[in-house]
This record gives sequence, C-alpha cells and structure tokens, in this order.
Amino acid sequence: MELDEYLKSGKYADSDSPLVAEKARELAEGCESDAEKAVRIHAYVRDLTFDIAGGFRMLLDGKGKASDFIREGRGFCMHKAAAFAALCRAAGVPARIGFEIVDCPDKPFLPEKMRKVYGTRPQPWHSVGEVYLNGGWVVADCTVDREQGERTGRPVPDFDGVHDLATTEGPVLNRRGSSPDMPDAVVERHKRAAAAFFKHMASDEPPALLPDNIIVGETEDVALTPPEK
Repeated sequence: MELDEYLKSGKYADSDSPLVAEKARELAEGCESDAEKAVRIHAYVRDLTFDIAGGFRMLLDGKGKASDFIREGRGFCMHKAAAFAALCRAAGVPARIGFEIVDCPDKPFLPEKMRKVYGTRPQPWHSVGEVYLNGGWVVADCTVDREQGERTGRPVPDFDGVHDLATTEGPVLNRRGSSPDMPDAVVERHKRAAAAFFKHMASDEPPALLPDNIIVGETEDVALTPPEK
C-alpha cells in the first residue's frame, strides 16, 4: 500500500506546524514502535477538552487546524481527529481521518438549547483518527475526554495500538470512509451548522429543530476512501 499521502502535512492535519512537530517529538520520545507512539498520541489528544460549542466557536473564528486545537486545548471531533492524524504523521506514523454516522440521541455533550435544536438525529459526520499499524488501518477515536466521560457516564477506554477503538458517544450506524485530511465540504458543513446553532441559542424564541439540510449539509458527494472492513 502506498502510504506517502498519509505522512504529508495537510490543510487541517498540519503536521508541519512547529507546534505539532514539537509536541510529536515530546510524545514519541523513548517509544520503541509506531504502536507505542500512537498509544501515547491518542491519550494526549483524548484528554484535551472535548467541547463542541467551544470548538464550533473556534471554527467560526477560522481555527480548524490540529495546531489550533493543541494551542487552545479544546475542540470537537473534527479538531481531535485532525490532531491525532497530524501528530502521528509528525512522529513518522501514517495516519488519516475516518468519518462515521453515529447514533447519539441524548447528546449529553451539547448545551441544553443546542440539544433541543439538534434533536435526536444521528451525527452525520463524526470524525475519528485512523492509524496504520502492523500492516493495516486501526481506528482510534479520541473524542471523549476523561472529565466528560465521568460527567456523562460514557466509558473512556485506552487505545492499545492493536484493536479498533470506536467512539463511546453512541453506536456507529455507518462508516462512510476516510480521507488524508478533513475535506473542505465537511468543514463548511460544520461552519454552517455552528452558525445556525449559535443563532438559535442567542434567540429569545422557543427552540425549533434545525432543518436536515443544515445538520447533514451538502456533503454527500465528498470523495472518501471506502472502509476496508
């Protein structure tokens, strides 16, 4: 398999950022294998704050890169998946970003008013890290941090560098596929959703469900590598 594409810096998975490179060196120090590097990187990214509302504000301020997430110390799944991929690449380990449809009807990680305008609909573009280890791709979701896990009753397992680690937000309904970087169309979907959320949250009107085209966005034609399994 040609892996060069998964070692290059990207627009969002910006592994050539000095901040990302320095953090990757710090995390990889003393590691004897790619798997050990990935385990350390996963733990670091996972335990930075999972903050959907704060991450949406960052995105609207133009902060969608892995380096932005590391600098701010918070973000949502887009930031975390990009950071995991960028740090792995900076440490010499091939990595990419996977996309899933996740069923999380209670959405305990959202502010109350944001939950009401989202409703019980699945999350259409959940992002996860994927890393190439021992001849194959392994999923390493690092979305929910320990504090959020304890607050919401979600488990926060450790990545072992061998087995897939799925999201604990809810069951995965469908794996869409993967990409070397965050596709612009998906980022724009997140921006439109974020703007709509904050507009509703600032309103004195009773919360009303956002339309499906805002939640899903114009993203069905995004080119992704199909999932292997």
